[in-house]
Amino acid sequence: MTEPLISVHFRLTKLDAMQAYTLKREIEGAYFIKREKNDDDQKAGVFVGMVPLKETLFDELNDYVIRQQIKYDDCDIFVEAKNANGDIAVPRVVNKLLKYIDCKLTYALTN
Repeated sequence: MTEPLISVHFRLTKLDAMQAYTLKREIEGAYFIKREKNDDDQKAGVFVGMVPLKETLFDELNDYVIRQQIKYDDCDIFVEAKNANGDIAVPRVVNKLLKYIDCKLTYALTN
């Protein structure tokens, strides 16, 4: 049986271009993806920022969210499990971040 590969990121879902580039510059390992416009999406040109969830980045991440005035509804903790079959152990770092930033959790299970 193959062990699932689990990755955890703090995801900022509605960044403008300046916020996206600032995120990448200020937080180690952060990156962003430009979301393409589709029929259901009124906000073309928004960027999705991704920050690998590491406890050493919590202070920087919290400062960024406050400085950029990010709404908690515009971010989440994104847990992705690949090759998952059965129970998934979510890393403890997720619980620790929730003490800093109270945001929703999003799970993706892929094969």
